[in-house]
Amino acid sequence: MALFAVNKPLGRTSHDVVDMARKLLGTRRVGHTGTLDPLATGVLILASDVSTKLVPFLSAEEKEYLAWVSFGATTETLDAEGPIVEETPRRPTQREIEAVLPAFLTMMEQTPPAYSAVKVGGVKAYEAARKGQTLKLEARPVKYHEVTLLAYDPAPIAYRIAHSAAGWQLSERGRQVELPRPLGDYPTAVIRLVVGPGTYVRSFARDLGEQLGSKAFLSGLVRTRVGKIGLEQAQEIEHLDIRKTLDELEALSCPSVELSHAEAKRVMEGVPLPIPAKGLVALVGPKRRLVAMAEGDGFKLRIKRVFKE
Repeated sequence: MALFAVNKPLGRTSHDVVDMARKLLGTRRVGHTGTLDPLATGVLILASDVSTKLVPFLSAEEKEYLAWVSFGATTETLDAEGPIVEETPRRPTQREIEAVLPAFLTMMEQTPPAYSAVKVGGVKAYEAARKGQTLKLEARPVKYHEVTLLAYDPAPIAYRIAHSAAGWQLSERGRQVELPRPLGDYPTAVIRLVVGPGTYVRSFARDLGEQLGSKAFLSGLVRTRVGKIGLEQAQEIEHLDIRKTLDELEALSCPSVELSHAEAKRVMEGVPLPIPAKGLVALVGPKRRLVAMAEGDGFKLRIKRVFKE
């Protein structure tokens, strides 16, 4: 198997990075575990060949971000792609921002941005938006695990950031963040988010502005973690070392179950095992090889995906 963590550069689409990886790895079978918008940077996990079967499971991992949210204006795309389409004189204070952030921890649903890959009647929302059409997007399940204000400045500031036991933080000795071209001197909050799968941070910026009686857009975004894989483990795509792969078992957050040679053979044949596990588990055969992903109901396992050599 071959998994890689890369730091997606500013201005590149996730598909651009996949195309670069295809050329470097010499295979068309390359996928990623969660799209980052062109103006976002940070962790993008790439999977090649048989590892592409892991994409649905890694895509379901929780994610950590540092989000720059600017107040007093909004854009069509809800990010710094621009142009500004609406402004308001309302500028929230730091205390007001801190007061409304806990509300996101109890949020159950959120409406995706108009510029997103969500499909309605087989049409992608962003394709319709580019044609000036409006699709009715239904709210989708979301989960916010952590929402923490790290800074509030008169304009977007490209801080340095570093990893810590409490998550990624602003740090004078950390790595330099690259932000998109600012759309103006709008007051900007830097917020650390830990979220479940399917959460659009652009929607978070929009909703935060609305809760504060203002307008807001995402003026910068860094994805600092996908599941157990952090930005500190990511390579630059331009200098990808194909020998520096991730251990798939270390990349997965779910528990693992070690199988005997006979059990591994049964699993490879698609036979469920009477193992009293609950939820998603990784089934590991001899020599610590990932044999399959399965889901348990507390009595037996249902095989969801088998990895054949």
